[in-house]
Amino acid sequence: MPDAPARRLHLDPADDGAAPPSAEQQRFARLHEEIAAQRALLAQWQGAIDSYEQRYLQDYLPVHAQYRAQHVALLDFLDHAASGGMRLGRTDAQALHALIAQIAQSLLPGEDDAARRRHLTAVHERYAPADEAAPEENIDDDTEALLDRMEAELDAARAKAAAAREKRRAERQRKGTTREQQAHRQKEEVVQATQSVRAVYRQLVSALHPDREPDEKERQRKTALMQRVNEAYAANRLLDLLQLQLEIAQIDAAHLQGLADAKLVHYNELLAGQLRELKQELRTVEADFKARHGLNPHGKLRPELLADRLRHEITKINNALRELQREQRMLEDPEVFKRWVKAQRQMG
Repeated sequence: MPDAPARRLHLDPADDGAAPPSAEQQRFARLHEEIAAQRALLAQWQGAIDSYEQRYLQDYLPVHAQYRAQHVALLDFLDHAASGGMRLGRTDAQALHALIAQIAQSLLPGEDDAARRRHLTAVHERYAPADEAAPEENIDDDTEALLDRMEAELDAARAKAAAAREKRRAERQRKGTTREQQAHRQKEEVVQATQSVRAVYRQLVSALHPDREPDEKERQRKTALMQRVNEAYAANRLLDLLQLQLEIAQIDAAHLQGLADAKLVHYNELLAGQLRELKQELRTVEADFKARHGLNPHGKLRPELLADRLRHEITKINNALRELQREQRMLEDPEVFKRWVKAQRQMG
């Protein structure tokens, strides 16, 4: 989980007579604030997800398992009724068979128990209409025409793609920017940014290396700080390294304010990359959570609302379980059962 945001890196003028911050200084301050906000949001998401998953495991899954088991019990009850346990007219019997096949099919997805899956499959096959699975021989006689149409559509798509590629190539040529030039410039930016991080790292190591520290308490403090330095350097986190310099008074706000724009440009490129990585990590965390729980990948979701959402789902599954149990108890009465089948047939 990301560390809590560290102390703010000030780049504001010291007094009213000082020169206003340059564009690069303003960008540095803005990137610092955005990175701190993204880290806080990521920490909030991860904390909310951890709490959600723990309660989901403890309070939701057991009830959901009971609900599925009750659903299978209802299916078996209907199977018994359709096999002679209840006397029904032909039309109602057909409606019951279709309903049993539908319930069995709906229970198959997500069923991990092999024996129960075989049972559900057998029930479905016993009651599903014979023509539900289309035979292989029922192939469209107009296959040749279909293939011709698909080939024509493919040719048109290829021509459109080729025209788009040519347009992009001409645009690149018009701008006079080659891929080689872009790659070289990007490589130079990476080198400069890496050198900036390495320079700050070396300054910290020089000040904090604990090996020659005679005082035991101070050596322990420096060892802990060096661990943070190494972690920040390994993660290429320039802000964390600069904040550590502030903590040990190796630099101050005036030092940051006095940084030349040429150096800030490299710092800012590195920070912009870190911000992009944080945003991508946040998107991945949210997308993975939605995928695990079958949520709409494009739906709006806020971490502070996850607990309320889960409480609602737990209440809903408990209510559904009680309703299913009540329904099966009522269906044990033959007259109620017959009326229920007729109602299902009319709704279907």
